[in-house]
Amino acid sequence: MQQKSIIDKYYIAVFDSRNHAMQLHQHLKKMNLNQFQLISTPCKIKAGCSYSIKFLNLEDAKVLMEEADKMKKKISSIYSAERINKARVLKKLKSI
Repeated sequence: MQQKSIIDKYYIAVFDSRNHAMQLHQHLKKMNLNQFQLISTPCKIKAGCSYSIKFLNLEDAKVLMEEADKMKKKISSIYSAERINKARVLKKLKSI
């Protein structure tokens, strides 16, 4: 059985609307920008049935924000997620 690789640090873009996250992710997929993944928003960030976009490199935030702007989809915040002592720690980034 293959073991799942654990990623120690990644980033999450949070949206006000789950539809905005879904529409932007579809747009990114059509552009072959496959470094972005649609995920359920962690409950610690936002309660409810919300989606966010996950990415591994902070440099990709610029691409994400540019494409969100073009599509008029507002990113409400970006968080870093890091595994520390087997626990996930989320930190809101002040600026990108």
